[in-house]
Amino acid sequence: MLNLLLGAIAVFALAAAAYVHHELPGRVPNIRHLRVARIVLLSTGIAFGWVMARLYGVLTELNIVLVFVTSIGIVHVPAAAILFVKSWSVDER
Repeated sequence: MLNLLLGAIAVFALAAAAYVHHELPGRVPNIRHLRVARIVLLSTGIAFGWVMARLYGVLTELNIVLVFVTSIGIVHVPAAAILFVKSWSVDER
């Protein structure tokens, strides 16, 4: 049952990650900044996913891969929220 709930959270989190990586090219000034932003987001997500999978995947009955994927997506949620709020801005480029 917990894996089903975690799967639903993973779908939401991965949708946020897809939204961030789709919106970033229109929000950063050049390709170098885009590359840095993506590397930071993905490396932070992988590090957080590895820690969470080691902690919760081993100590609980949760699926380790699902914990890892969900954690990568969760890292992208604040960036998605910021980009979503910035999309309401009247003064866009």
